[in-house]
Amino acid sequence: MPGRLQVRPLDEGDAEACGALLAARHRADRARLPHLEPALEDPGAAAEAVRHLLGRPGAGGAAAVRDGRIAGFCIGLRLAFSAADFASQFLPLRSAVVPVAGHAVASGEDATEVYRLLYASLAAAWVRDGVLVHRVHTVTGDREVEEAWVSLGFGRATTAGTRETVRPVDGAAATDIRVDQATPEDFAAVRRLSRELAAHHQGPPMFWPPVIEAGAALDGFLQASLAGPVPTFLAWQGDAAVGMQLFLVPGFTPEHVRQDQRLYLFEGVVSAAARGGGVGTAMLRASMAWAAANGYELCTLHWASGNYLGAPFWLGHGFVPVEHTMERRIDERALWGRAEPGHTG
Repeated sequence: MPGRLQVRPLDEGDAEACGALLAARHRADRARLPHLEPALEDPGAAAEAVRHLLGRPGAGGAAAVRDGRIAGFCIGLRLAFSAADFASQFLPLRSAVVPVAGHAVASGEDATEVYRLLYASLAAAWVRDGVLVHRVHTVTGDREVEEAWVSLGFGRATTAGTRETVRPVDGAAATDIRVDQATPEDFAAVRRLSRELAAHHQGPPMFWPPVIEAGAALDGFLQASLAGPVPTFLAWQGDAAVGMQLFLVPGFTPEHVRQDQRLYLFEGVVSAAARGGGVGTAMLRASMAWAAANGYELCTLHWASGNYLGAPFWLGHGFVPVEHTMERRIDERALWGRAEPGHTG
């Protein structure tokens, strides 16, 4: 009869065993999603990914052990940004995140049982130190893993999707616009459309917080992207820019997507007055044609799970979900209770 699961801290000596679990999971993931990186199917490469995570600042890990073997592992990273940091527009100022290569469960184990114990071990230290936003990246289509995290109070925050650039862009495209590659002289138009996209995410049902302090960092980022080697596309109606698609390499492409294909669509937006007329379809048709002609087989982007405009558009235009970011926010009263042991209210 199998023994009980025991949880202990993870160390570098566990990398080989964890790599074997990660490689096995990745093989199953890649059978569903051929866009994923084939190298991670190799246990040695997967073990190296585990070592890399354990060596990062703010890393901490836990192993679930049954009868002397590792039944599952979880590695979390603590992240912190200032409000003026570029990343603060998209990430909490203080959080802990479990990357997609930072967790796996052995075949035959109950994922919910294993992840509950692992998360309990890591989250205890996070909450003790006031880190109340917890995130985990999961590969789409693994219902058992996703259900395990849902049972712990996590819900989808963002989704990453990937499409083949040569795949036809279906749908009616606007015919009264022109799509051009932006130049540094177009900064004002790019900035305006970027701010409009941010305002959309600040509304219902996403309710992303406005981070005014990061404005200077965003302006610098947009200027650098316009001067970079990967284009930004603008859709024009006469003299008015009514849409934008801004690309990066490598951008924020998830680590488990093919490493030789790092084209990332950072921002895609159509001005509110021009939505519904095929502007987005026309831009995507032009940008995917450029990408295919320049050797990019895949393109990846993220959308907010609650984005009632973005999610249907990207899913309807050939992007296949490859990763979900799951998030849980702990009630801050958990800290009050720790500050007053024995208090019953």
